[in-house]
Amino acid sequence: MLKTCLEAQGYMVLAAENGRTAIDWVREVRLDLAIVDLGLPDMNGQEVCSAIKGDPKTRSTQILILTGDVSNEARIRGDADLFLTKPLAIADLKKAVGGLLEKAQKRRLRPSARIN
Repeated sequence: MLKTCLEAQGYMVLAAENGRTAIDWVREVRLDLAIVDLGLPDMNGQEVCSAIKGDPKTRSTQILILTGDVSNEARIRGDADLFLTKPLAIADLKKAVGGLLEKAQKRRLRPSARIN
């Protein structure tokens, strides 16, 4: 559902079957946004998030965590830029993705600080 919805909005979507593949893709392909489910088959989505945000080459990638956990524990522990609780409305997904991609665009346009 997510892939189809986002492709219909004109986004290029890569769908990884597990966390290790997702991390590898983020490192190989310059992605603006990673949507990560906490319930992955090989590792926890928080581990994926930490791996992406902990790598200087990928830390600017925006991360949207999807979770069925309504507690705040995942939000408190996480490095994600945004959390959405499942089930979610398509309108909420579109708004979240649009906002995070806008944030990514602004980061790319911001001049880098130079140290002499």
